[in-house]
Amino acid sequence: MLLTVALTGALPPGTALAVDRPGGKQSFAVTVGQVAPKGTTPTGKEFSRLAMYYFDPDGVVRQAFWFWSWNQGYPAATIGASSAGCDNCKIHTAGGFQTGAEVKELRGRYTTTGDKLAVNWDGGATESWTVARPEPGISVISLTGSSYGANVGQGYGSNIRNTVAVQLKDIPKKYYPGRYSYNAYDAKTGKLVSGTGTSGINLSLPEWKQCNGNCLSAGVEITDPESTACTACKPGEKRAIRYYLASEGGRKNFYEHFCTCLLQGSAACYNGGSHLKPQLQVIDDSGRFRGWVGVEAQHRIANRGTIAVHWYTDV
Repeated sequence: MLLTVALTGALPPGTALAVDRPGGKQSFAVTVGQVAPKGTTPTGKEFSRLAMYYFDPDGVVRQAFWFWSWNQGYPAATIGASSAGCDNCKIHTAGGFQTGAEVKELRGRYTTTGDKLAVNWDGGATESWTVARPEPGISVISLTGSSYGANVGQGYGSNIRNTVAVQLKDIPKKYYPGRYSYNAYDAKTGKLVSGTGTSGINLSLPEWKQCNGNCLSAGVEITDPESTACTACKPGEKRAIRYYLASEGGRKNFYEHFCTCLLQGSAACYNGGSHLKPQLQVIDDSGRFRGWVGVEAQHRIANRGTIAVHWYTDV
């Protein structure tokens, strides 16, 4: 994009024009993806991406990200943290998010105009966002369009160092409301479906326990007769969900859950197709934990399982 300077003449060699950062914030935890519109059939081109965006004052934007494509399968990966102290099970994440997996990078330019953010990535891809400042210490960007199919996205930014993270024991035990948009394979009908809705992570439930320094876990019975959760349970089986929230340090968190009726025999640990949700912590300028942005990449087989984007925050 060409930048012109009025009244002041030409810039001295080596001088860079300052660009206003979105909402005045340097780094954003971002979830973004392509989700088929509600009620339509996914095409196979859908994807989810979890990222950190870094906005430099000279107009350069950098992105470090993890990516999952709907038309490719991602076998689950076992992380180093376990639920020792609770049920002593291995914890899993979406393949590609485990420690040591490749972190991809993008670089480009950005401009801000009022509450609008425009990003032009090297290679030609573009994104449009709106910017909001809901309270001091944090800003929010919401995707309004892209040139490459992304149609849903949300990011939360602050000026806290990227090395700052909140330990699981220090996360406020409260309800974090949010939204999700998904593509999924309905095993009962054999059809691909899509949708959006509201949800949350409720750490205020008494069932949550601190298993160890790297894991929280809860077993929560489904008591709402209208709930559609755990429809895979057979009539008469107890409907309950086992949750794990784990960390290996840093802003990456690993969220996994499954219906306990799917456990085989007397086994306490589940190795089937659990819901795998890579997440990044949202932290404001003061270092306070505010929630997560994340994706779901529970599709070991291409175009099966679930691929989604979500965010759960108290902002």
